[in-house]
Amino acid sequence: MSGTQFGLLTVFDHNSNDWKTYKSRLTQWFVANDITGESDKSGTKRRAILLSALTESTYKLASDLALPKELDQDEVLKLLDEHFTPKRLGFGERSKFYAASQNPGETFVQWAARLRGLTAHCSFKDIEEALRDRFVMGMLAGPERDKLFVQDLQELTFAKAVELAETLRCARAGSSTSQQDRLFKINQDSVKVSKASERCSVCGRSNHSASKCRFANYKCNKCNTKGHLKKMCQKVNYVEASNSGGEVGEDDGKLFNISSRHGEPMVEKVTVLGLPIQFEVDSGSSVTLVSDVSFRKWFPDVPLSPTTKKLMTYIGDNIECVGVARLPVTYLHQTHDLDFYVVHGVGPPLLGRDFISQFKLELLPCKFVSNGYGESIKQQLQTRFPEVFSDKLGAFNKYKVKLQLKPEAKPVFFKARPIAFALKDKIDNEIDRLVQLGVLKPVDHSDFASPIVPVLKRNGTVRLCADYSVSINKFLVVEQYPLPTIHELFSKLYGGEQFSKIDLSMAYNQFILDEDSQAITCINTHRGLFKYTRMVFGLSSAPSIRLNGIKRKYFNRAFNYIREPRPKHFFFENSG
Repeated sequence: MSGTQFGLLTVFDHNSNDWKTYKSRLTQWFVANDITGESDKSGTKRRAILLSALTESTYKLASDLALPKELDQDEVLKLLDEHFTPKRLGFGERSKFYAASQNPGETFVQWAARLRGLTAHCSFKDIEEALRDRFVMGMLAGPERDKLFVQDLQELTFAKAVELAETLRCARAGSSTSQQDRLFKINQDSVKVSKASERCSVCGRSNHSASKCRFANYKCNKCNTKGHLKKMCQKVNYVEASNSGGEVGEDDGKLFNISSRHGEPMVEKVTVLGLPIQFEVDSGSSVTLVSDVSFRKWFPDVPLSPTTKKLMTYIGDNIECVGVARLPVTYLHQTHDLDFYVVHGVGPPLLGRDFISQFKLELLPCKFVSNGYGESIKQQLQTRFPEVFSDKLGAFNKYKVKLQLKPEAKPVFFKARPIAFALKDKIDNEIDRLVQLGVLKPVDHSDFASPIVPVLKRNGTVRLCADYSVSINKFLVVEQYPLPTIHELFSKLYGGEQFSKIDLSMAYNQFILDEDSQAITCINTHRGLFKYTRMVFGLSSAPSIRLNGIKRKYFNRAFNYIREPRPKHFFFENSG
């Protein structure tokens, strides 16, 4: 061996160093400096170097391990190996492997390297397949994970999965960067344009300033305030409502309306981990959101947990979620744990419906109105209009509906379709109900017969529809009636302040069919033939007939009332 040494041999301390790593480095140092079995056949020099490299505490530990014998230099490696090499259990190592997941901020390459290190003592028969499966299933939620989930298992290898995920990440990062550059350039140009054409805050025109506007002393017709015209008014009409407590569509079961008189957001200050923070209250958000920039600023030491929750904006765009943290929130002398979802961006923090529900907030409670005798509004209305609240079916009384058939139409008869046994009792109950209301009438024979389609409703009952698409729909003459557009309706409703809405019960069945049309609408069920005395779902001409009738009966009356100058209350009456 020459006098020159390669590499640096550090001191081994068992309190701070890993024996397996140090032993591997020591072996490589021996090879680099040509201290091998040929140059040191007895191994005395290598053992001396090792013992010299041990700290005092580690040397004493090795001596204690050799007791009651004196420390034998020949046994030092064996003693240290047995002591510092932990026992590995196969299922325990595999449990760690399968429980691993990608950490927030960890790249796909780093995640793959860490995952491969966990397989050292798992004894997999097919390591590459196990690595591929855990790599994909343990990824953070995002477009890369979605892309890998649709790949073919036979073609996707572990190396290909890592390469594909990293390629998608780089492409997405480059796309977002270029998009930000383009938006910045557009914003710079728009600033120049806006400065050249600044609008007047009084009338909205761009050829003068607000101080020189001739409408400065005019009163706004919307808020009755001087200083601007109605088209420049920023007042927002608001609704005062509290938690309805009922189900709304497929939402979380609660409806909250937040009012704003001037268009500004509703904000609340809450205490999170002892830090007072001002949030915007957003009843449109199902969860509480914080940007990653704000979260790192306020809670740098709080770790994030991975989440599979998918967040989307109102228009359906995906929101990239970095992670979630459960933190204690104090508000109005109450403290509850709340999940904070951290997303990319720099927007304001939002308190969602989970916060509103957790603290049982009533944003703006409704006022309950009753008369002096304590009778509720509902009871008053039921007493005053008993026919409206009865179980009887109303009827359109202007005319009877006549279904027109084309000249080439021929009778079509279909046999009854088999129905599921689970729906049989519900269909029987619906038929009995419609017969009792007079909507259906049993008949012994008919030239026309159509099969039925039972539609299961949310309340567990069924809606009985006829499948006229295979029978008479192709022969019906569909009425054409020009209905007003939404712009025409809004122009006629202009100036209104109060509006009421009606919901016609069984609206299609309120139209009575003439005798000839009843024979055409006959249905064939497991209980025999029934004809409809009222208009039914499934007819191709039914929507236009229904809208035509409602227009004539209700809308004409409302439109005549609307023609009065500046009405305040629009009420669409249901007299059926």
